[in-house]
This record gives sequence, C-alpha cells and structure tokens, in this order.
Amino acid sequence: MSNYLEQVHHRDWKDNNYLKIPSFFSDEEVTALQGWVKDIEGRKPTHDKWMHHFEATPDGTRLSRSENFVPYHAGLEKLLTDGKVLKVVSELMGEPAVLYKEKINYKYPGGGGYAPHQDAPAYEFVTFHITCLISVDPATPESGCLSFSPGQYEKGFIALDEQGCIAEEVASEMEWVEVPTEPGDILLFGSYIPHKSGTNRSNQPRRIIYVTYNALSEGDWREQYYEDKRQAFSEYSKGSSTQAGQISKIGHFRGRTVLNHEQSD
Repeated sequence: MSNYLEQVHHRDWKDNNYLKIPSFFSDEEVTALQGWVKDIEGRKPTHDKWMHHFEATPDGTRLSRSENFVPYHAGLEKLLTDGKVLKVVSELMGEPAVLYKEKINYKYPGGGGYAPHQDAPAYEFVTFHITCLISVDPATPESGCLSFSPGQYEKGFIALDEQGCIAEEVASEMEWVEVPTEPGDILLFGSYIPHKSGTNRSNQPRRIIYVTYNALSEGDWREQYYEDKRQAFSEYSKGSSTQAGQISKIGHFRGRTVLNHEQSD
C-alpha cells in the first residue's frame, strides 16, 4: 500500500479526528471532477438509480444533494473505489476500506446549511467510518465551509435531540473551528467528530463531494444502505412534515426542501 500520509498527519488525525490535505488532486483532476459533478447534476431524477434532493433558494429550486451515482458513472466509480482516495482512507484506518456511500452537496447561493451533528447516528450497519470531503469549489466561511468541534470525538454520541442532531444548548457551548477548502483539497473526518456548516451567503456555489468508507472487515454495506434509505424515505413521506423534509436519516439539513420536484429538459 502506498503511503500518502506522513507521521504528522497520523498525529493530527489521532488528536482531532479530522485531517485536511491541500492540493490532493491536480488541476487536471479538478477540471475532470467539476465536469463529472456537472454531468450528475444535469441528470433527471430517477426512482431506482441516482437520487436527487432539491431545495428552495432565492434563485428558485436548486439541487441540494445527489447520491448513489457511483454505479452509473465510470469516472467517479474508478476514482472513488480504486484510486488514491481509497488508499489514503485505508491508510488512516490501518486496514483496507470499502465504499459505504457517496453524495454531492451543492449548496448554491442561499442554499441551506447543516445543524451541529455527528454522522454516526445516520450511518448504520458499521461501528466506524471515515468520510472524505473533496472540494470541487472553494468552500469559505461565507459560502458555508465545514466547522468542527475538536476534542469531542472520543465521547461517543453527544446530546442527541429528537432529530438525531446535537442538542442546541450543548452545541452552543462547544468550540468550533472553521476549515475552508480550495478545489482539489480533501478533508477527512470520522464517525463521531461534531461538525456543522452555514448557509451559503456568497454568490458562488459551494459544491462538495462526500465519500464515506468503512473497514472491509466489517463488510460491504453500500447496497443495503441505499435500500434502507429508500425505504425510510418512503415512510417519511407518509409521516410528519418534519420527517418528509429530511434528506438524511437525521434532521440536520436547514434548507427548505422541495419535494417531488422534476427537472425540466
């Protein structure tokens, strides 16, 4: 296994449970990623393949998220299941990793942010995972970059509220560190590190690919994850208005979800 990480990276990961690696992708690779994201964004919604989620913004209805696209895009499949992202995640895990899920969060101008949360409550079937954020556009404090709360990840679940997020009164007492990224940067973080992001207050999109992996020794759960999520969303559509507006199995999204939206040609 090729080593992408130095000793300082491993130390930072152990201390903080998140790790930024600038310029992990070349300019040519970033150009390809931007084209691939545009391709996914332009595809019409499906009921059994890729999944699109929409939100209301000041500029009208825009995509907030796409997921389950790897089986339907050869370039992204190779990059995320047989490339250097998988290798660096495996290196952090100390054992071979396997793809658990993937998504693109678009966050166009006025697009909603995400409340303080941990990913573990939404990602079932495995005991631990690592997510790799791939920055497609600049992510700044103004456009809603991620913020982390260091020193919290070893506490397990933290003050979960009825939506599966960190209770507001607890989150407000935490220290939060903004972590901006540029196109080509990656940002890795684990199951229990608290994080959040704000509304995009800029005039530019903040598109980011999030790729989540688990240890291969825990099994390959990707298909099961999406089957379970489709079933859950079907139930949400019959339930409360709050659940119907969720784009995950926790209610952390703070945008205004638009349901049953169909893209035009």
